[in-house]
Amino acid sequence: MTPTRDTRGTEMASGRLHRSRRAMFAALAAALTLVPAPYARSETLTWAQVKARAAARSPAAVEAKQGTRAARAEAAGAGRWPRTNPVLTGGVDLGAPFGHPEQRTFSVGIEQELDVFGVAATAADAGQQKVAVAELEGAVLKLDGLAETAEAFIELERAQRELAVWTELDRVFERIAAGTAAASRAGERSDLEAILASAESAGAMTELAGAQAELARAQARVGVIIAAADPSSLRVAEEPVRPPDGRGRDALVAAALRRRPEVGLWRARLGEAEARRAFAARAALPEPTVGLGVETEREEREASPVSPDGASGARHERTQLQITLSVPLPFFDRNQAERARALADASSASEQGAITARQISAAVTRAKSAADASWAALARWQAIAPRLDEAQAMVEKGYAAGQVDLFDTLASAERVARARVQILEARAAYLKARAELSRALGEEP
Repeated sequence: MTPTRDTRGTEMASGRLHRSRRAMFAALAAALTLVPAPYARSETLTWAQVKARAAARSPAAVEAKQGTRAARAEAAGAGRWPRTNPVLTGGVDLGAPFGHPEQRTFSVGIEQELDVFGVAATAADAGQQKVAVAELEGAVLKLDGLAETAEAFIELERAQRELAVWTELDRVFERIAAGTAAASRAGERSDLEAILASAESAGAMTELAGAQAELARAQARVGVIIAAADPSSLRVAEEPVRPPDGRGRDALVAAALRRRPEVGLWRARLGEAEARRAFAARAALPEPTVGLGVETEREEREASPVSPDGASGARHERTQLQITLSVPLPFFDRNQAERARALADASSASEQGAITARQISAAVTRAKSAADASWAALARWQAIAPRLDEAQAMVEKGYAAGQVDLFDTLASAERVARARVQILEARAAYLKARAELSRALGEEP
């Protein structure tokens, strides 16, 4: 058939429309390629990389460094000798009556307090004990920070995998809803089935939105810990799942008591309290002050006709060396409160050390039980996981062939979806239990 002018015009208009659409899509694709690099590319990090960054940048690591730095700065001048600066003394004695021009006494000297009881050395020891306490407190903070980092890493990995699962399941429910709607229009399915399929598809989309929000929260948490410039670009690589520690409870508890910094921390706090008590006791002892000076006495007399010297006056000047020694009387104990406080702190540290040992034993027992139980649950899920893809394919094929009705199809698809999510949750629960056991043992996760 020969095309008429009207049909040729319609074909030309349709061709222009398709060309304009292709041009619009090409422009959109070109615009998407111009997205800045930080937003166009994601940063995939391994656990080793995240742990290294957290050890240097996390809030816990920074707080540990600040505490140690402050303790070292405080201890830097604690053992300085002399503990007090020399005192320069001087004076003028104008004689009596006040302002008498014929007699004056001038004196100048220097005084120094002597550290005869070793107070400076005791202060230096107390300062070093504070540094030791600060370092162990920093070690505890670092382990807590790494435990938090491990939990954040596990949550981000789980959120990534859960988002991928719901993205795929959203497509599955959308295909079921689209097929049901087409069959309803063709009279093969009822309108009720089409409505229910659309509702299930909307529910899957809601789950997908929740997974996206959970991913954003996990990214923000990891971003704060490692000081990431753009947390939304963070991705983490999947870490292999290792079996739990095969050692028994007693061996694990013994290892924890050797490695946990909390055990050494309470010992260091006990030593620091005893050092403070020794410093307060020695600082209360009377420290003598030695002075060395020169005193000059000058006396002038006016000329007198009847004086033996004749008409001229006389001037007498005398210079003498002065050595002074002063010792304060220890009538009042000015450091009694400090000694009592240090003694109370030492008692508390000793008691808390025994309590810490029991807490460590309980923490290891709890973490070991949780790791074993979560590993058993994960092993069962891992045995089922390979067949879930097969089950999902069977559900879709059975519905497409008309062998399975809509309600059974939706119920089966939802069970498959929940099973996949539960596998991810079981994996995350086991990894968290392993991280908790590592923290209980005083090890890096």
